[in-house]
Amino acid sequence: MTTPPYEDFAHAYLIEVGAAVRRMLPRHAEAVDLLVKATAGGGEIRAFGNGGSSAIVRSVLLQLHAQAEVPVNDAMMSPATLAYSAQREGYRTAFARSLVGGIGRVGLVVVASVSGRSANILEVARLCAEHRVPVLALVGGDGSQLEPDGGVVWATGTTDQQISEDAMLTVLTLAAATALGPGTKPLSARAERHLRALAGVDTELLGAFLGEATEAVADAITGRRRIYVLCPDGGPLALVGEHFAHNLAWDAPLGVDGVQPPLVVCDPSLADMSAIYNDHPDPAHGVRHQLSSATPGDVVFLLAYDSAGPTAREAVSAATVAGTRLFLLHRDGPSRSAAGARGLRLPRVDDFALAALVQSVAHLLCRTTRATLAADRSGPAGVLSADDLMARDLAPLRELSATHTR
Repeated sequence: MTTPPYEDFAHAYLIEVGAAVRRMLPRHAEAVDLLVKATAGGGEIRAFGNGGSSAIVRSVLLQLHAQAEVPVNDAMMSPATLAYSAQREGYRTAFARSLVGGIGRVGLVVVASVSGRSANILEVARLCAEHRVPVLALVGGDGSQLEPDGGVVWATGTTDQQISEDAMLTVLTLAAATALGPGTKPLSARAERHLRALAGVDTELLGAFLGEATEAVADAITGRRRIYVLCPDGGPLALVGEHFAHNLAWDAPLGVDGVQPPLVVCDPSLADMSAIYNDHPDPAHGVRHQLSSATPGDVVFLLAYDSAGPTAREAVSAATVAGTRLFLLHRDGPSRSAAGARGLRLPRVDDFALAALVQSVAHLLCRTTRATLAADRSGPAGVLSADDLMARDLAPLRELSATHTR
């Protein structure tokens, strides 16, 4: 069988992400200005998104709060609150209802929606227009879907869902870093650095990583084995880990007949995490506990800033002892820290830019996995070209309507 063209696909995909980022740069000054005014004015910054977009907007709020103590919401309500509210009053207005009570304290609302037509996002934009609260809206396509008063529509220039999300996370976190203080580098310089890092990704190594990971994930899905996506060090990588797990659990089997959603285990919930830190001073306890349920043949994706860090080493050890198929994505440390582990070291960028690179890898894997699952039912996966894989955007599979999707 011909080797799937993952290297060519990875190269083409990363080029498109870079192109989308460049298309967004002309409006960077307006976006940064909104963030600067909001942070300087002392008002809260709120943010909303659906699906993977929720992790994207929470990443920028984490950045603003952790580095500059900007008052923010947690971007989305807790799962329990969200489900309760949606069942009692409907999901369409869930975000707006969470915003309206304290809207007088809000200096900026950030929303992300690839379709730009999600009903709950449109409700937020309408509410902000009524109260003259500026909106920074990141959307796919040309941006004509939204027209917020006193705000900025920051469009990706593409309707491709995954490429749009990668560009959104990149420019939004770079804009936040630029807005944090007068001594920071301008966004254009930060963007060029990130684009150089993107171009510097070794697509031959990335293609090999994708080949092994795709085989492992497809086997796990069809064989009903568990898939773990873990980032025990927390931070923006943990939010990307949540998005990564969402891609594998929800998006990878989307629209593939006869494929059941896999069991994907992600980082601990807030209830678990608070118990872990209260009962066990060692932060590695949580990941060891999770991996104690792993069995041979399960798949583990470990996201780490430094593969040589103590928590990462504990996670690698636990995954290795369990006999799992281990895949390590990291920026620092050795590429292979355990026998049989497949490691991929990404370029040296800061924590938030690293999260954007890891999100791109997750999106690549989502598409190659979907292609493999579909090919198992229609013919050999080797017939797929890089162009075929680039065309497997998930947006057309979703109901891009006023009531659904991102």
